[in-house]
Amino acid sequence: MYKGQKKRYVRIGKHGWLLGLLGFNGLQYFKTHDPSFLFYFSFFSFFSFYFHGKLAEEMPDERYYMNAQKARSITMWVPAVCLFIIGIGSMFPFGTKEFMIIVSAAGWAATFLTYSITFYYLDKYC
Repeated sequence: MYKGQKKRYVRIGKHGWLLGLLGFNGLQYFKTHDPSFLFYFSFFSFFSFYFHGKLAEEMPDERYYMNAQKARSITMWVPAVCLFIIGIGSMFPFGTKEFMIIVSAAGWAATFLTYSITFYYLDKYC
């Protein structure tokens, strides 16, 4: 960063969370039974932008960064559990391709949502 240059932050659109509605396209799987539609469930992670948008209006301070670190340490368990479920599920007959895709998509969405909700909770109520 050069002297006198302002620090620019990438701002997510005010309505970026609406992309989470694309997650409902995953319900087409039950009509077509095409496993590729299960990927759409990962779009539910965009709902986390709603909480990030609420927090982005404030100026970050030391408490903000400390709460972000706490939220990351809590959220770390979500993908670990999902990978464990995928690993254990692969050893049993119920570990089909559809099962792996849905656990991956749900884990992806749950990771972002858990981080955002935990961070929002810590920043507002603790």
